[in-house]
Amino acid sequence: MKVSAKITAQFEDEGRLKAIATVCLDGKFLITGIRVADCEKGLAVFMPSRKLKTGDYKDICFPITPEFHKQIKDTVLSAYEKAKQPEEETPLPEREPEAEPQG
Repeated sequence: MKVSAKITAQFEDEGRLKAIATVCLDGKFLITGIRVADCEKGLAVFMPSRKLKTGDYKDICFPITPEFHKQIKDTVLSAYEKAKQPEEETPLPEREPEAEPQG
């Protein structure tokens, strides 16, 4: 399955939450609200969740196999690292000097 990710928001100076991502599966299904957070063991990827009446959180959707979980995690973290890099500025093309009128 083809998995692609896009970072939709970044929070570099706001605690543990570092980014929000959207993942696209096979160009046919989007998962929004995926969080990238800084945890004790490094960056972690959390699937979208909702708060229950008990105060606990439950994932809305999640990968079933460890392999697919790793594929999503790796894709999101790769997109996050790429989004952190400053964009290369494309230099404007130099203007050609105008020809002097011949007269």
